[in-house]
Amino acid sequence: MSGLRCAALAAVLLAQAARAGEALPVPEPARPADSFVESIGVATHFSYRDTMYAERWEAVRDLLGGLGVRTIRDDLSPRHDELWEKYGIRVIAIDDDPATPWEQKLPLWQAKRHLLAAIEGPNEVNGGWKKLGKTYHGRGWPEGPREFQDDLYRAVKGDAALKDIPVIAASTAYKGDGSRLAPLRSFDIANTHSYPAGAMPSESLDFRDPYLLLGRGATLPPLAATETGYHTCLASSQVIAGTQAGVSHEAQRKYLPRLLAAYFDAGFRWTVLYEFGAGRPRKAEQEDPEAAFGLLMPDASPKPAYFALRDLIASVGESRWDASACQWVRPAPYRAGALAFSLRGALPSVHHTLLQRSDGSFLLLLWNEVPGFDRKSRTDIANAAVPVQLVLAQKAAEVTVATPGGKATPSARFSDVSTVDLQVPDEVLIVTIQPAAPVPPGELPAARDIAARAEPTALSLDWPAYPGPDAWWVYLHGRKLGQAAPDADGRLHFTLGGLLPATTYPLEIIAASRDGRVSDPARISVSTIDAFPDLVIREVKTAPENPRPGEEVRFLATVENIGSAPTGDGVTIGVKFSIDGKTVCWSDALRAPLAPGRKAEVSANNGPQGRSTWTAAPGRHTLAAQVDDVNRLIESDELNNTASASLDIAAPAPPPSQP
Repeated sequence: MSGLRCAALAAVLLAQAARAGEALPVPEPARPADSFVESIGVATHFSYRDTMYAERWEAVRDLLGGLGVRTIRDDLSPRHDELWEKYGIRVIAIDDDPATPWEQKLPLWQAKRHLLAAIEGPNEVNGGWKKLGKTYHGRGWPEGPREFQDDLYRAVKGDAALKDIPVIAASTAYKGDGSRLAPLRSFDIANTHSYPAGAMPSESLDFRDPYLLLGRGATLPPLAATETGYHTCLASSQVIAGTQAGVSHEAQRKYLPRLLAAYFDAGFRWTVLYEFGAGRPRKAEQEDPEAAFGLLMPDASPKPAYFALRDLIASVGESRWDASACQWVRPAPYRAGALAFSLRGALPSVHHTLLQRSDGSFLLLLWNEVPGFDRKSRTDIANAAVPVQLVLAQKAAEVTVATPGGKATPSARFSDVSTVDLQVPDEVLIVTIQPAAPVPPGELPAARDIAARAEPTALSLDWPAYPGPDAWWVYLHGRKLGQAAPDADGRLHFTLGGLLPATTYPLEIIAASRDGRVSDPARISVSTIDAFPDLVIREVKTAPENPRPGEEVRFLATVENIGSAPTGDGVTIGVKFSIDGKTVCWSDALRAPLAPGRKAEVSANNGPQGRSTWTAAPGRHTLAAQVDDVNRLIESDELNNTASASLDIAAPAPPPSQP
């Protein structure tokens, strides 16, 4: 039997054993530990003169430096010079000023080049620009911000001193509106403001909405979240861009490290927490959620989440700031290797992020991704830790376990072990693993002869298995998509769904071995097929057909797919019904694929306060139905989803007059 065939058969047997529940250690490539810290940012508002940012500047400055973040997001400010000199903090500078000419902006950016981590396009353009009536060259939303972002990109990339500065896309405040900006590709990094709204961090990950502005034919760029986070106002959920439930201080402390680890593992270039301090003047924490997003209270005293993040950064980061030389001292360049491990007994809710330091030690961040706060009762949830056995393929010289939040001192230490019993809580646990033996010399060969196939919303890869690697991982801009599965045909297979049609996906395949070696990335770009569904409302009607005042009325709509591709299997085709512009009920029961040219009738089955009907009121009304009401689908036309009809409810006849 050939070596190739043996390798394929061995891989199949390993996969079968794993499926049988043996949870054999699998080698997983790590990422450099310092890159995790580099991905963390916080938003600040140094132009808010009547807040802690001005009134308690020295305290805010030193707490910011003590936190250990290396990036903040803000308008450029004189404060940034001091933060750079003292702590090496750079800024993602927002350009939300369409009135100032580029001839005035460029010299400022050139002079502050050393401070700039990136330049970001205008902020939440479907909110602020619309509400404030901002224009660029006389054009408002969406043409104005689209043209502004184009000119911003040209100005930065056309300047010799600035061309290497990453440009981040304009942000939007409401989901789905990015399609109104399409086609827009004048940026290096896409952008999302993905707030969890009090829910678990993983529920806020969105790999579709930030890319709606690209339009057909784009190559998917990397992604950043320039705003995300939790507020701690339990008295109100009314924020500027809608509603977001608050959480307790304890939940914020647990959730924020989880969020940062989850976003990093998902490949986000930056994850910027909103925000560092309370950014509302003269507001108490429980008066206004906008005053409660901070890691600091309105008086600049730290919340528990501040200490959890400080200790997490201190435990992971390796670089240090030399203020005397005004430069960062970083570890020598190295390529992270692989750690072969398994987590026996781990529930599907147990998540992890794998990092490696320059000294060869691994950092395994573990947490149980379950709710830690009940948003209805507004109380913390006491979750029991999950017993998990860490199994290492190679013996470790030492394993330490710590939980950030206090002094981050090791809570347990083990020597000369290959298995460690852990209790994984609903907050980040840091497991440090010092291998007992160095990685043997020699490179693993990269994947080769990769074949690709594409559909409108999915793609698949396969390539030959070969001796050496024990696992093959597929990545998208650093986002770990998963392992390729071996088959008896001597090839490895990988399938990815939920994609945007007519989009090119740049993928990487990295092989890993149980002894810690990794291959160079094998790169392949795959373009999905240009075919989209397109849903329209063909008819909207009521039951009964001619309702009388006081009757309970059910709404029905006929939906047709006039596009060139079916809707996804299991994707809800939602229809919202409104009367005179107010939502009264909706349908969310249709989840079967709707093929091109096919129709389906849906009936309202839910609504506000659980009501699926409307009580008929006398008068003439406008009944409107909107399909794909919360943008679950990507359509070829996002603007033809609504139909309306007049609805006349006759007033009851007056009683006959008495003689």
